[in-house]
Formats: sequence, C-alpha cells, structure tokens
Amino acid sequence: MVRLRHLTGPLAGQETEVRHFPFRIGRGPHDDLRVEAAGLWDAHWVLEPSPDHRLHLRARDGAPVRVNGTPVNSVPLRNGDIIEAGALRLQFGLGPVRQISLRPREVWTWLGLGLITAFEAVVAWGLTR
Repeated sequence: MVRLRHLTGPLAGQETEVRHFPFRIGRGPHDDLRVEAAGLWDAHWVLEPSPDHRLHLRARDGAPVRVNGTPVNSVPLRNGDIIEAGALRLQFGLGPVRQISLRPREVWTWLGLGLITAFEAVVAWGLTR
C-alpha cells in the first residue's frame, strides 16, 4: 500500500492511502486527491506503475514539480521522497505490509492430517485382525 503524508496545506499532518493507479493529484474536480493549495494545477501530477514494477511520478506538461528539491517531469519514486508542487508538500511512503490470515488454511490442513491419520489407523487395525 502507498501512503502520502501531507506535510503542508489544508490536510497537513494527515495521510492519504493510494489504493488504485493511476492516481491523479491536483485541484481539479476529477483528481483522486483534490487539494486546494496555492500553485497547484488541475491534474498537476499522476502516480502510475511502470513496466519495471516501480511507481513513477509524471508531471503534467509544464507543471512545476520537485522531488527531494530537484525539478522533475517523470521520476521513479522511493520510500521517503518529498514531493513539492506550489505550496503543497507530500511525503511518499510505503505502508505496512499486512499478512492475510492463514487460519482457514491451518484448520483445513490439520483436519486433513487428522482424517489421514484416522484412515491409516482403521487400515492398520483391519490388517492386524
């Protein structure tokens, strides 16, 4: 899971979870993350996966965006990168990995092993008679 931590702007101190891609950030009504901040355009930039399985930030043509203080048009993002556009500053980060529950598989595995053991016991008892 990807998280964007708001360092400035009206949502400062909050985090936004990114659950789908492409993910558009800007001040437009159709942006996935809509933020009213000075210097931010409609669809200012987009987060999208690349063929090399990394997330890329791609700025709208002519839209000023900085990552870690360096102006960019398109760049792969790393955990902890600071993204700036106008008065908005966000920190890109990866959320904690959650393991799915394995309890149902464990129950079925133990149940299957128990049935196999019971079957073997019945067969062994039948052979010793």
